[in-house]
Amino acid sequence: MRVEKVATALIVGALALGGVAGCNATSGGSGSDPGAAPAAAASEKTLAQPTDFTFDPETGAFSFTANDENAGYYYVRVYALRDGKEAGDVVSSSDRIAGSSTGEKSGKVDLSALGYGDYHVDLVTYPAAGTDYESPENVVLTLQSGVGGKLERPEMLAMVSGNQVELVLDWWTLCDYNTLQYLPQVKFTFYSDEGLTQVVDEQTVDTYELLGGMKKNPPGTGYIWGEARDASVVRLHKSNGELTSFMGGPVDPSKAAWGYVNDIYPFTLEPGTYYVTAQAISAYDYVADSDPSTPIEFTLTDAEPSSEFTEGMTELYIDPSFDGSSVTAAPNQQEGRVDAPAQQTTSRSLAE
Repeated sequence: MRVEKVATALIVGALALGGVAGCNATSGGSGSDPGAAPAAAASEKTLAQPTDFTFDPETGAFSFTANDENAGYYYVRVYALRDGKEAGDVVSSSDRIAGSSTGEKSGKVDLSALGYGDYHVDLVTYPAAGTDYESPENVVLTLQSGVGGKLERPEMLAMVSGNQVELVLDWWTLCDYNTLQYLPQVKFTFYSDEGLTQVVDEQTVDTYELLGGMKKNPPGTGYIWGEARDASVVRLHKSNGELTSFMGGPVDPSKAAWGYVNDIYPFTLEPGTYYVTAQAISAYDYVADSDPSTPIEFTLTDAEPSSEFTEGMTELYIDPSFDGSSVTAAPNQQEGRVDAPAQQTTSRSLAE
C-alpha cells in the first residue's frame, strides 16, 4: 500500500510547551510576526531568543532570525517524544550554525531516520565560549511523522502445551516497527469460533517495553529481542530455516533450537479449541491501526504445560536468522509484509 504524500506548508513560529524533559520550554505563542521586534531577554545576561523559526517537515529545511550578536552558535535538533516528553538522545541534528551576528540564518536537518510518531524540533541557542551570557529558552515545534500511514500487520508464532499457549511476536515485525515506524501496543484477541465472532479473551501488550531487553548483534547489523538456548526456558523452538554451515563446518539441525525470552506472552485458558489474532494499535490519530493478523487455531487441554508442545504460525511468520551462534533479525528484510513501512511514503506535518 502506498500512502499519498500529505501536502504541508512551512509553519512559522514557536510552539509553547512546558514540562519537557531534556530541553527548556519555549516562550512565545503559536506563531510569530516576521516584522516583530526581537524577543525581550529574561535578564541582562540572557541572550535574546531567535524569532521567525520556520521548519519544513518534509525536507528538514529551516530558517530563523538571530536577534543577538552575542550568541555564539545555534543548533536545530530533533527528539522523539514518549508520552509527550522527549525520550532518549537526539534523533537528528543540523550542523553547527555560526552566531556573532543578527539576521536570517538557515540550514537543513536530515529526517530520514524518523519513524512514525511525535517529535520535538528544538532551536537551541548557545553563548560564545568565554562569556558569561546565558542561553534563552529553546524554541520548540512539534512534528508528526507518519501522517496518513498505517502500522504493519504483525506476524506471530504460537507454542501450545496443556492449558497454556505462548505467543511470540515475529522479530522481523518488531524490527520494522522499531526502525521504520515505532514500537506500538499489540492486542491479542482470542475467539471460540472459526468465524472470529465470539471473543473469549483480549489482552494488550506494549512492545516498547521490549527495548529494555533488546540487544544489537555486533557490528550492529541485527537485533536480538531475547533468546536462550538452555534449560532456563520451558520450550525450545526449532528453526524452520535451512542451516548449511557454521564456523566452517556443518550444523546439526537438531541443535538449532532456542527459547524465546522477553518477547513471549503466555496465556492460560479453559480446555477447548481457540483462534487467536494479533493487531498493532496506534497511539496517534494520524496513524491507522494495523490489520489483524491471520488467525492461529490451537487446542488446549486441562493438563499442566510442559516442554512437549505443538506450534502454529500466522500466514507470514518467519523465524529469525540463526547461524549456530546468533539469533537475529533486521528491518525491511521480509518481502510481502502487509502494509510494510518501506512501501509507504512517510509524510510529516507540524502540529498546530
